[in-house]
Amino acid sequence: MPSTLHASPFADGHSLPLAKIANPKLWKTAQEFEATFLGSMFGEITKQLSGDGPLGGQGIGGDAWRGMLTDELGRTVAQSGGVGVAPQIYSELLRLQANHGVAA
Repeated sequence: MPSTLHASPFADGHSLPLAKIANPKLWKTAQEFEATFLGSMFGEITKQLSGDGPLGGQGIGGDAWRGMLTDELGRTVAQSGGVGVAPQIYSELLRLQANHGVAA
């Protein structure tokens, strides 16, 4: 297992050392948030596409396929380092827990 999480070229250039992940459950939540955020962004980008092909299919089938594809793309990008949202969300969740006295 690598010692650091991979950073995306779009992120701030810093990766989060695995040793700093004090709460794996919070880290997973942060990654899931980033995946959902990215899937939503990709969905907005692709919903205006038209024509044939995997992203441009018309009708209910095309919309369903495009939705599944953009959700999976969001998850894949987030798991590959994302765009830097997950580390920020994770840090904020840890800070909120510390401020409210919640055990990590």
